[in-house]
Amino acid sequence: MKKLILIASFIIGIGFMVSAQVTKKTPEQRAAHQTKALQKRLNLSQEQATQVHTVFLTEITRMDSLKSNLSNDKKANQLNAKSIKLEAKKQVIAVLNDSQKQKFATLEKMRKEKHKQKQAQRVPEQG
Repeated sequence: MKKLILIASFIIGIGFMVSAQVTKKTPEQRAAHQTKALQKRLNLSQEQATQVHTVFLTEITRMDSLKSNLSNDKKANQLNAKSIKLEAKKQVIAVLNDSQKQKFATLEKMRKEKHKQKQAQRVPEQG
C-alpha cells in the first residue's frame, strides 16, 4: 500500500514539474507563428508576409501592454482589446489582394462559427 501511494505521489509530482516548464512565447514568436499560418492559408508574398508580421507584432505588443495595465473597468478593457484587434484586422486586410481578402473573410466566418459552437457547448455547463 505504501508503494502504491509513493508511486502515485511520484507521478503527480512529475506532472507538476512538466507543467511548470511550459514557457510563454515572446511577442516576436507569436507574431511569427500567426504570420506563418496566414501565409500558408492565403499564399502571401514575402512582402505581404513582412507587412502582416509587423501588424501582428504591433497588435500582440499592444495587447500584452493592455493585459499588464488592466483598469478596474472590465468593459473598458474589453473595448480597448476589441479596438486593438479590429485595427490590426483592418491593416491586414489592406495588405491583401482581392482573392486573399475573400479567403480571409471565409477564414473569419469559420473562426466565428467555431467560436459560436464552443459557446453553445459552454452554456449548459454553466447553468
